[in-house]
Amino acid sequence: MSLPPPSYESSDALIPDYSIEPRADEQRLQYQQKRPLQGFDRPTGVFVQQKDGITVVLNHQENKTQTPFVEQYSNIEGTLIIDAPESASEVVLKLTGNIEAVSPATGWISVTVLDQTHTLFRNSSDGTKSQSNCPSSLPFSCPLPHTFNYSGREYQLPPSYYVLMGGQGQAYYAKCTYNFSAVVIKERSRRTASFLGKNKKHSNNFVIEYMPRSRPPRPLVGHPLSATTSERFPTGSEEWRQFTYQLSTKSKKYALEPLTCQFFLPSVGIFGIRDSIPFHVQIIGSTDSLAKLQTVAAKNGKSIFRVHLLRQVTINNNGKQSAVHFPLGEAKISVAPLANSSGTTSSGQGQQGSSLSWEGAVCCDLSEEKIAPSFNAGIVSVMDFVILELAKPDKSLLNPFRQGHGVRLVSNSWKITRSETEGY
Repeated sequence: MSLPPPSYESSDALIPDYSIEPRADEQRLQYQQKRPLQGFDRPTGVFVQQKDGITVVLNHQENKTQTPFVEQYSNIEGTLIIDAPESASEVVLKLTGNIEAVSPATGWISVTVLDQTHTLFRNSSDGTKSQSNCPSSLPFSCPLPHTFNYSGREYQLPPSYYVLMGGQGQAYYAKCTYNFSAVVIKERSRRTASFLGKNKKHSNNFVIEYMPRSRPPRPLVGHPLSATTSERFPTGSEEWRQFTYQLSTKSKKYALEPLTCQFFLPSVGIFGIRDSIPFHVQIIGSTDSLAKLQTVAAKNGKSIFRVHLLRQVTINNNGKQSAVHFPLGEAKISVAPLANSSGTTSSGQGQQGSSLSWEGAVCCDLSEEKIAPSFNAGIVSVMDFVILELAKPDKSLLNPFRQGHGVRLVSNSWKITRSETEGY
């Protein structure tokens, strides 16, 4: 059964006016101009290497750099200068990348992540030249892929990376390297071609650093130290992520009632390598139990907890895994000014339901040049964690406690410019 088409009546309703600026009876809730990529400006220097009659000039490099680099979503640009170009029959550029790893559990494994060939000049195969003689100067611009495939999955192209993993005196390691190669094939003279071959290959090879750059999607939002815990970390806050754990006593002789540990970290989860990651630790329980914990902390002169930054490097080969951990930084922890809105202080004085609170920040203590961003390339993954654990002097009172919270470290910090703030 077919239904008749619906009828539409004309409407006299006026179409509202639209404007990029608010009217007198309207107000702007939020406005943000496009953020300039601060810190992402490409350098203006050049890298020059001359070898075997080939001079490679790479643009957008740091002045006096020993190792050229290329960033994510950018091309390798420059010029090739050839000595005696009239005898050149072919000129090609080769870009290669390789991940290599060795560990006791996985053995040796090597995976190619980049393999490109760009032909800048070539004569025809029938001996007639398809174009005039090879010029002495050949400009080039080679784009890099963003991803590669491994075991049926697609991964982001990993940064240049090298780490010694150690172990029983053996040199176990994981590395990712990229190479640039300029190759010029020249025809020999008839006199030498009969016994040395028709063509001679000239090459200029060197390592390049691949440096993918990114930054957190938003800044860290701080809170005034004078605020109470409930004000600084309100329930359902989008800026902070709360982790809750139960602490248990090691022996019944201490007669500690159940304790709850709350750990707060910025919810953004992504931080620059140079950033300090703030945190807040709070223990909630009865006054008597907290007083005993406070006594232990006072004797040791330290916090009950330890917070540090840990890096995990994992090698994966056909389901076999080998992981090694490296410390990146230790946090300095101090007593928080206030613990809750009921007036209970961080010293633990108050009625039942009191709390002890600490706060601090953890960051990488190593040189920035030695730390690569977090990445996952399938065969090798680099993951970072903020570790919350019980300090050694207090393990006699409470059962061992250790929790890891994954974070991602990126190359750049989030920055806000004056032009952005003027838009609000």
